[in-house]
Amino acid sequence: MIYRYSLILCSSVLLTSCFALRAYKYRNLNLEDNARMPSVPIQKGDSTSAFIAANTAADYQTLKQVLDSQLHDTHTAAFLVVRNDSIIYENYFNGFNGQSLLPSFSVSKSFTSVLIGIALDEGKITSTQDPVTKYIPELARRDARFNKITLQHLLDMRSGIYWREGSYNLKDDAIQMAFSLNVMRRVRKLRIEREPGGDFAYKSINTQLLGVVLERATGKKVSQYLQEKIWKPVGMESNGAWTVDSKKHKHELVFGGLNATARDYAKLGQLMINNGRWKGRPIVSESWVNASVSLDSLRQYHGYHNQWWAVRGEAFQATGILGQFVYVNPAKRLVIVRLGHHWKSPRFAYANGFIATLGNEL
Repeated sequence: MIYRYSLILCSSVLLTSCFALRAYKYRNLNLEDNARMPSVPIQKGDSTSAFIAANTAADYQTLKQVLDSQLHDTHTAAFLVVRNDSIIYENYFNGFNGQSLLPSFSVSKSFTSVLIGIALDEGKITSTQDPVTKYIPELARRDARFNKITLQHLLDMRSGIYWREGSYNLKDDAIQMAFSLNVMRRVRKLRIEREPGGDFAYKSINTQLLGVVLERATGKKVSQYLQEKIWKPVGMESNGAWTVDSKKHKHELVFGGLNATARDYAKLGQLMINNGRWKGRPIVSESWVNASVSLDSLRQYHGYHNQWWAVRGEAFQATGILGQFVYVNPAKRLVIVRLGHHWKSPRFAYANGFIATLGNEL
């Protein structure tokens, strides 16, 4: 019966790769089920870097009591607050803990942005004004208009590529990409919808293409480049994993497949606060950090630039679909990480509102 249903489902969406069968197989995925999906490891280094635990002070005990109460029953798995390189609040809910590898979803887009900055620093990528076809020439052979799309268009979600995302059903392009057995097969079938450089339109394919650019420019898989340039130099405390399309092809789902612990997600925010340096060591150039997340840059690009979102006040954040957040407030040297399922709270309708309010009050 299940086989018959899956066969009908596959036929109904007319996809020869039968991604729907795979989607059905993984229909009950939960936050810790990245192990059920094919993935590649991201190894930590011999030397790790831990935040200082400062939540024994009386002031932070009060914060703990308040946050424990407010986060109860919000479908939160992990919540972490780091200020001045010290953890002032950390708690895990619903059976999760500090070693749980939790999915980033689109938070991985911001990691990808930093990797693009590093590749620019190293001269692997010449400029964000490079056409995407410099690195993925097969797109131009499909349609010469791809020559007009620059890396900056991809970074800012202004490529004009045809892509339907937001319904998150079986017709959604992001879902089809996520359950594809061969991501590059889908990349090579992309179409143009409108001229690049127009209005912002959130499309995960832009980030996936940036991942292909990184692989072609560096000669390394995106997960390898992340391990070499960020994971080990920053001293991530745990191994990570990046979900791939299949064991055969091993193309990372760059737009949302990274899995890591809450503390290691927080290090991304701390790296941005430190203007691209970790304990004095340059990881990515300060110029790339400023170009990406300075208030002027984010305002100029209407709140989204280089795969980062603006937040009210002086903050910015990486954001994932189920309410995954890495909130960064440089002026307060504050990082807030929230991981979990869709937010549920009687007081705050959305997790980002709760986090932004907390960030302003701390």
